[in-house]
Amino acid sequence: MENKASITFSKKACFVGVISLLIAFIFGCSDDKDSGRSGGAPYDPSKPVKISTFYPDSGGMATDVIIEGENFGTDPSQVQVFYNKKQAAVINAQGDKLYVITPRLPGDTCYITVIVGKDTLVFDNAFQYTSVTRVTTIAGNPDVNEEIDGTLLSAGFYDPRYVAIDAEDNIFVCEFSDHPALRRINMEKNEVTTIKNANWVGGSPNAPAVDADGKVVLIPMDAGKTFYEFDPERLWDGKKFEIMLAEDSKPFTSQWKHGVASCQIDRMMYYRSYAGELIKFDPNTKKAWLVAENVQPGADGWQVFHPQHPELLYLSFREYRYIGIYNILTNEYTTYAGYGQTTGHQDGDVKDAIFGEIQQICFDHDGNLFVADKGNHCIRKISPEGVVSTVVGLPGKSGYKDGDPEVAMFNGPTGVAVDSEGTIYIADRDNNCIRKLSIE
Repeated sequence: MENKASITFSKKACFVGVISLLIAFIFGCSDDKDSGRSGGAPYDPSKPVKISTFYPDSGGMATDVIIEGENFGTDPSQVQVFYNKKQAAVINAQGDKLYVITPRLPGDTCYITVIVGKDTLVFDNAFQYTSVTRVTTIAGNPDVNEEIDGTLLSAGFYDPRYVAIDAEDNIFVCEFSDHPALRRINMEKNEVTTIKNANWVGGSPNAPAVDADGKVVLIPMDAGKTFYEFDPERLWDGKKFEIMLAEDSKPFTSQWKHGVASCQIDRMMYYRSYAGELIKFDPNTKKAWLVAENVQPGADGWQVFHPQHPELLYLSFREYRYIGIYNILTNEYTTYAGYGQTTGHQDGDVKDAIFGEIQQICFDHDGNLFVADKGNHCIRKISPEGVVSTVVGLPGKSGYKDGDPEVAMFNGPTGVAVDSEGTIYIADRDNNCIRKLSIE
């Protein structure tokens, strides 16, 4: 007997197929051979634009949608369509019809806006967006605990802890423990290569980050003021350096640092020491300044700047299991998510949320903050509205399994980073794997 899920999928596939055929028929019957144009009346600026309906009324990324109305014109480049704030691709215009493609992750409930000339119109009814989340392993194997270069399928990792992604979507992985190393994953070339695996100075490599241009990879070392930089223009040859106290800065110790973040406002690199010192340095001159003291001392920490509010530095604290925010323009520090809570797992409002052991954090382009919650074997998300949810992983249960959120399992994830397409990459430390979290 066919199960309910199969029946539902078949109906949906059939409906999508009908819509696709309908679009092909409607927009394929024009005699106009101009690229990007179709039949129908051109836009008349003396007449109002009208909208009447759209279909289908739900779907996911890349769903074909027909919008009906009046006076859209025949030039799709002169029409703008938005699902909430996300712009959709307008493929064709035929006077009284538009053919658009649903954008990626515009929100669960989407109000569609059509802009033609001076007219801006919004539908009263909403398009319901259905997202699909899935976890896959891109490299590594839980049964292999050693550094092995090669293809994604054959590569092996040893204690992969933290990740960073440059402007070219190279994925950089820092391995810690007894075999510290910097590895690079190139998805397009299907290769994993070791950039550096010996003669580190200053302890072990912690969470990497790229500079404000997204090119040079910088890695904070555990001890003192030591960093490494890896520049593609030097063929990724690692260069050790120590930051220098600027003449107009107060002294600082800089001992035990675990992460670093680039700021688009002043193009400085910011990090926080175990002693609670917030420090910034110029990646070119290597001069450094003490920004603040007593920013939650006595904890390992990681940091990242907000993509839409680059003055806000978000900081995670492992021992205190919470996230704070430092404003580099006003020098104000505030608690944010999980403050004052005990160890555990609870989703909900940021003030009520409970975390296990927080480590690396990252933002996607829409302002969602992703958190590697090692203690709960989960990846958590904090929405721009301040709601904490568990995206993938089974709280409190370690394991290894790819698939949908209901079944995917991790074992002590410690690193997260996002690429240009909004895909999240995860250092699944105790599984010796790099996993991919796709939300579409």
